[in-house]
Amino acid sequence: MTTDKIILASASPRRKELLSKRGIDFTVMVSDADEKIEKGTSPFDAVMEISRRKAEAVYNELEDKSLTVIAADTVVALGNEIFGKPKDESEAYSHLKSLSGKAHSVFTGVTLIKNGVFDTFFVESKVYFKNLSDEDIYSYIATKEPMDKAGSYAIQGIGSKLIERFEGDWENIVGLPTSEVIKRLN
Repeated sequence: MTTDKIILASASPRRKELLSKRGIDFTVMVSDADEKIEKGTSPFDAVMEISRRKAEAVYNELEDKSLTVIAADTVVALGNEIFGKPKDESEAYSHLKSLSGKAHSVFTGVTLIKNGVFDTFFVESKVYFKNLSDEDIYSYIATKEPMDKAGSYAIQGIGSKLIERFEGDWENIVGLPTSEVIKRLN
């Protein structure tokens, strides 16, 4: 699928790579939308709300309203506790220690705006972590990979060593459920 009428409302190199691998031509336009969510918001509501804000902010900037905007937001959730990107190494440690030996969910909310019509949805995948020692956690944090990732890990990188298995869409865990996005674009 190639078109120059798609705007990706994201600076994420992972989202750019996932779309490019599928042969989708797009232009990046980063959103400055507020990403704060009220405490107690469910993970799936949070990612849908933030993706909608990002998409709407970019769409409102466009002169050509026939362009299609894609925006996404991804979080890791253990129950209803949301783990975003860590503020520092201490928070990365806390995230990884909490996820150790447990299953958690990765939610990506996506909003597509096509011809002025909003389509907002989320995809959930499950990730099962191995039991991690403090040494495992500290040596992973030392790689710096966790520092810009929701939940403080990257399934597509060195963080794959922390994972026992996963269920669902691998690309969703990376940051964009591209199969579902393509299905809805078509």
